[in-house]
Amino acid sequence: MSEFSSKAKQGPSLKARALRLLSSREYSRKGLAAKLQESMARSMKKDLSANDAEPKLAATDVTKQIEAVLDDFEARGWLSDERFAEALVRRRSERYGARKIQDELLQAGVDPTKTCTLMQGLRETERERAQELWRRKFGVLAEDQKERARQYRFLASKGFSADVVSKIVAGRSLD
Repeated sequence: MSEFSSKAKQGPSLKARALRLLSSREYSRKGLAAKLQESMARSMKKDLSANDAEPKLAATDVTKQIEAVLDDFEARGWLSDERFAEALVRRRSERYGARKIQDELLQAGVDPTKTCTLMQGLRETERERAQELWRRKFGVLAEDQKERARQYRFLASKGFSADVVSKIVAGRSLD
């Protein structure tokens, strides 16, 4: 029997997992930490069920290892909250308003001071983006109150400001 068959198959290292995740898309530090935490919990659970032994690492050790990997990746420039924010704004700006995008950035753990210029740019173009979304979805002004309310709810649910939404639904031209 060979040496390899007697050993249990080991999963990829923490760094390898983080690199694999980052190679597919940008992550915020908080988001990547959560993904790595999930991955480590799954692999530890799998190890426990296979070996029926004590866990190799405590939860605090795993958290410290993840933080060390994240610090290393940030130092190398592989992980950046600013890049994540730019990518998220690029992906979402066509279909969502500044309020919704800002909430997503906060939920992802991105510091609001790092995204001030991005959010300012979104607010400057919010009217045009909302107008284009409204045009694609509806195209014509509402004839009754029920339809106006439906159009208003649609744009408001996408995170556009009440002022912008009311102007578009009322049919006022761009200023």
